[in-house]
Amino acid sequence: AKAEAAAAGDAKVWEMADLVSTGEEVFAANCAACHQADGKGLPPAFPALDGSAVVNGPVAAQIDTVMHGREGTAMAAFGPMLSDAQLAAVITYTRNAWGNQTGDAIQPADIAAARN
Repeated sequence: AKAEAAAAGDAKVWEMADLVSTGEEVFAANCAACHQADGKGLPPAFPALDGSAVVNGPVAAQIDTVMHGREGTAMAAFGPMLSDAQLAAVITYTRNAWGNQTGDAIQPADIAAARN
């Protein structure tokens, strides 16, 4: 049932509020240990996401970083671990949390396109 729910989530268009609330949960479970709940990170090993040039820059670059990690750093590749909906939600969350106010709503379809 969980896989079916995930697949359904990957197929739908999400409202911004749902992306942010789901993204906050995904962030807490997968990202906060390194980047901290407040997005301030633990530099230099774990950079701040609050005010980050990557988080506030082109969406495609952030999707690539979250999906594939960053070689030579502690940043893991979350593409194999998280669903399209989870990735879309957590990226939307970071782009609209703390001092970051891009207004971007990333959809599961955007993640699916980046996987291909």
